[in-house]
Amino acid sequence: MTVFLQRLVEISGRELGQGLGAAHCSVTVWRDRRPVTVCSSDPETAAMDEVQYASNQGPCLQTARTGQISEVIDLRTETRWPRYTRAMAGSPMRSILAVPIALKTAGAAALNTYSPQPGPVPEDVKKTLLDFTTVAARAVTLGIRLQTQAEKSTDLAAALESRTAIDLAAGVIMAQTGCDQKQAVNILMKASNNRNEKLRDVALTVLARFNGSTTPSTHFDAL
Repeated sequence: MTVFLQRLVEISGRELGQGLGAAHCSVTVWRDRRPVTVCSSDPETAAMDEVQYASNQGPCLQTARTGQISEVIDLRTETRWPRYTRAMAGSPMRSILAVPIALKTAGAAALNTYSPQPGPVPEDVKKTLLDFTTVAARAVTLGIRLQTQAEKSTDLAAALESRTAIDLAAGVIMAQTGCDQKQAVNILMKASNNRNEKLRDVALTVLARFNGSTTPSTHFDAL
């Protein structure tokens, strides 16, 4: 996805540059209710995105909330987003265009374009950028689905590892004290509360004292 979107910002920059001179582009994706720049034409563009995120207002955020194109014809005369325009007062950029990337998953995305020349962006260029983002939406949607699946797999693996450590530690306590499983888990939980440590960390300490290992394996590790 990143390679595709990087190509998108390069092509969009050239397309926009035909109407407004040099242009800088980036793509913002919302994950976990937070905007993140996933690619940009240069570090300066990513920094300009961060100004919007910190201000919690601006054309990019407006586009994400409404699903509509947001355009700043001239930052020096723009009045809609006062915190943002104040933060951008020293920037050489004059015009901004944010184009929605319609996702088929939860979240939102937008193509952001900045130019040192005042707008407006020609209508034919806007249409071309909309065509670009329609294609990009498929790649972003797929990328988010794959990333979400990978995160779920990682979370599941971590949960299984923690459960394994706790179960093994409880077994050690049962063998050493003759208590049942419920009592052994209660001992671990009490130690966790007294030490203000995570239950998994207490379990790993028990295992380390028992066999010198702090990295118990689940039966999935060999797959």
